[in-house]
Amino acid sequence: MLNKNYPLSMWLKYLEKSDKKIIYNLTELKNFAEKLNLLNSKAFIFTVGGTNGKGTTCAMLERLLLNSGYQVGLYTSPHLINFVERVRINGFFINESEYISSFQNIESVRNGMLLTYFEFITLSALILFKKYSLDVLILEVGLGGRLDATNIIDSNISIITNIGIDHTALLGTDRASIAREKSGIFRKNKISVIGEIDIPESMYQIAKEKKTILKKINKDWSWEKKSNYWNFIHSNIQLYNLPITQIPLSNAATALAALYYSDFKVNEKIIRESLSNVQLSGRFQVLSTFPHIIIDVAHNSDAALYLSKKIDEIDIKGKIYAVVGILNDKDILGIINPLKNKISYWFAAPLKTIRTATKNQLKNIFTMNNTCVLNSIYEAYQAAYLSVKKQDAIIVFGSFLTVSEFLSLKL
Repeated sequence: MLNKNYPLSMWLKYLEKSDKKIIYNLTELKNFAEKLNLLNSKAFIFTVGGTNGKGTTCAMLERLLLNSGYQVGLYTSPHLINFVERVRINGFFINESEYISSFQNIESVRNGMLLTYFEFITLSALILFKKYSLDVLILEVGLGGRLDATNIIDSNISIITNIGIDHTALLGTDRASIAREKSGIFRKNKISVIGEIDIPESMYQIAKEKKTILKKINKDWSWEKKSNYWNFIHSNIQLYNLPITQIPLSNAATALAALYYSDFKVNEKIIRESLSNVQLSGRFQVLSTFPHIIIDVAHNSDAALYLSKKIDEIDIKGKIYAVVGILNDKDILGIINPLKNKISYWFAAPLKTIRTATKNQLKNIFTMNNTCVLNSIYEAYQAAYLSVKKQDAIIVFGSFLTVSEFLSLKL
């Protein structure tokens, strides 16, 4: 076992190396968490699942509650630059020594129990939360829901942002199967706020089995976008002329709906201020103009389609160049097709992970004449930057790891 003198980076390498590869049911993990006294939080708990938009929904909830004076803990993933981004206490990251202490706590009592990397760091987050007197915990599901480590916690309100095709090897190849897995976060007699418009029947079936109370978009709550404002309608309140957010309105609205079903007290002035200020790194983030340099973590077809629509909203006078890195288990064509008609030239490259689509795989997929496959994201960006004029744009996307790698470059 590593001791307190080892840095966080060494602990993380240790966890990655010892990561078990098979995900079992959560019974053993829940029993272990109970031994650590992690299942009896007095805080109100939101668990946020879905294919896309989990991070921005969590960020919106966090901002609304913090601005209203509540003590809030947030657990989110993945991180972009630094591991400590995964946990925030009252809007702030905590220091590495606290993580190391929580890791030691887990390691000292697990007695050889196998844990995935994500299971280990989820337990760590719950240990960190116990150190603070928090009113609210916001837990972002890592993958799926039913077998995700966050699902050992019984939430007061669960949220499902949407259902799209992603992680098919683990969750299933159709929306019905994926919805069934994500519905695993439902709880008996508790509310689940659903932001998905086209709800698969399997989700209704799980809700009925679990006796979960569904609160659905366009039935129990709704939102509508106008030219330069939007409206939110809920059984408890109607809000008009709201400011346009820097995050997707669908996720801002889903967070608002969940907030109102929780009965936390948030006044309208704070809502309007929060909507204007909330943002999240890597989500259609404009780093510069002249030329435009934009980063986005879009890594599946639905997210790529949203990215395509966002590009339409900004005034790019010239050409658009794409810097792309994608994981090999993704639907690569599904990611690039929504943008094919907008991109003037593609610069693709493998990522610094064994999960990356290799250079040869990229060459077999990016067969268009307007494509160059290079050795790294650094090379891809340098090639793109040498090509652009002031009126042009560079879009960096394809994975969280693509954006993370780009942000780590010393440009």
